[in-house]
Amino acid sequence: MMRQRQQKIVEYVSRVGIASYDDLARLCGVSPFTIRRDVSYLANARLLAKIKGGAQRIETPSRFREAQLQKRMQINVRQKQMIADKALEFVQPGDTIFLDGSTTIACLARALAPLGHNITVVTNSVIVSLELSEASNIRLIGLGGIFDRETYSFVGFDTDAHTNSFYIDKAFFSCTGLIPEEGTFENAAFNRNTKRLIAQKANQVYLLIDFGKLGRRALNHVLQTEQINVLITDKPLPQSCRDILAEKDVQLYVAGKGK
Repeated sequence: MMRQRQQKIVEYVSRVGIASYDDLARLCGVSPFTIRRDVSYLANARLLAKIKGGAQRIETPSRFREAQLQKRMQINVRQKQMIADKALEFVQPGDTIFLDGSTTIACLARALAPLGHNITVVTNSVIVSLELSEASNIRLIGLGGIFDRETYSFVGFDTDAHTNSFYIDKAFFSCTGLIPEEGTFENAAFNRNTKRLIAQKANQVYLLIDFGKLGRRALNHVLQTEQINVLITDKPLPQSCRDILAEKDVQLYVAGKGK
């Protein structure tokens, strides 16, 4: 009931912009004290902002906003396909894998569909689900939650609950940017918690990024570099970056070139 109530709060505040504690208490049928506690929890999770007397939608500065999904699907297509082809080498029959909602991982899903591997794919992405919808050999598990229109993914509380019930062999992520000393960064705020939770559940974490994302920072810090087991990219990285990744036990692969 608490998860349902908190999800209702986030959806309502996202829709109206600002809501008082009294408004939210009437909406949920609980006391203002309970609502204050919920809002504090949600503010700590950066799902909304806590203000005097209520809650406010988090407004993302324009420079941090993701490009529309359709436009991002058309950027660096060849590089993404090369990276996806390399990532295919790490998927084995019988694996249970997670695929995130990024456009690079959508290319991986498209490449996986015709292979005939008997695998289980866990995803919160509508795009990935559509790419795999006709692959009868792939058991497809979709995670629920709040629909994020920026990434065409479901994120939030139901996702967190469901991921506790299964084991992930390999998680495949992309990101907005990677700082080798610090880790991965995302613009979409809701995706942060989902990726962190999946990374904790996965035996191996694979990060798939094109060279242009190296050194880029975005709104949300998501994963520490130490949480990444394998990095696959499309161009050789500078020696300084390779040294940092080696120190943090990250295996590096360049698509078309091996390690």
